[in-house]
Amino acid sequence: MLPCCHYLSSSGRSPEKSPFPWKHPDRMPPLRDDDAPEHLPLLQKYGLPFIIDVHTHFFPEYVMKRIWKWFDGVHWEIAYRENETARLESLRKNGIRHFTTLNYAHKEKMAEGLNRWTFETHANTKNAILFGTFFPEEGCLEYVRRAVEDYGFRGFKLHCEVGRLDLTRKELSSTFSYLEKKSIPLVIHSGDAPLPGPYTNIRYFRTFIERYPTLKVIVAHMGTSEVWEYAELLSIFPELRLDTTMVFVDFLATGTDTDPYLEVIERFPDRVHFGSDFPSIPYALSHPICNLLNSALSDEIKRKVFLENSARLFSIDPNS
Repeated sequence: MLPCCHYLSSSGRSPEKSPFPWKHPDRMPPLRDDDAPEHLPLLQKYGLPFIIDVHTHFFPEYVMKRIWKWFDGVHWEIAYRENETARLESLRKNGIRHFTTLNYAHKEKMAEGLNRWTFETHANTKNAILFGTFFPEEGCLEYVRRAVEDYGFRGFKLHCEVGRLDLTRKELSSTFSYLEKKSIPLVIHSGDAPLPGPYTNIRYFRTFIERYPTLKVIVAHMGTSEVWEYAELLSIFPELRLDTTMVFVDFLATGTDTDPYLEVIERFPDRVHFGSDFPSIPYALSHPICNLLNSALSDEIKRKVFLENSARLFSIDPNS
């Protein structure tokens, strides 16, 4: 048992109904935050004034409720089923001072409205790193350019599984070229966890990144089952990165044995970023944070993953 993370008996929860197994179904991590989250002393121990989370989701409330309804249908528990004000407070309570506003479109004529909502709702949200999305459709480049140049967006999120998105589609080429030229990062869910899709195989991603070799891309969930193949791409493409979202946790949606993936972080310590998948996670934020802070990674690498790498990418003062 990790020293900073207490576990609960499964008596109050239903691991047998979970869509994915738990590593320790008889002692599951807590679903809700403690009054004082247990990882906060560890942040002090490792010289971390705060955390930057590159994988946090913000949707219009009606969309978020539809997403939660889908999760309810597969018995995926939601730790932070709160209104948006409460969710923002939960992030700050856990020492996550800077966070992305990730959302994504799964069909045409959806992305531009999401971008507008994100700007209107979160342009003045303290420390929010504004992210938009796009979809292969007419006008894509124009509304992406507007999001960058008028809204001040710092990045974009794409979801290849939910959107059944082939990154190599010609309708996206001018948009990717624009973002590459502007050095605007993308968080892309291109891997096969928690569920595979028709375009989640790395062969699609490899073709894509070869076309845009200096595009700044964070691969969500470390690419999961193809993490070693993504690691090989890291050795070739200097702007390619990974995030740790849902990888080093007891909820086995990204694989049953992820501890060996720490080796990838050790090989590329400057290009891995902490991500949580907040708010739709089946455990409190302390769980993934504690697991990484109590891992065998060096103190220096822990500071890079939780703070310094993302601070450099988004020009955030790590001492602010």
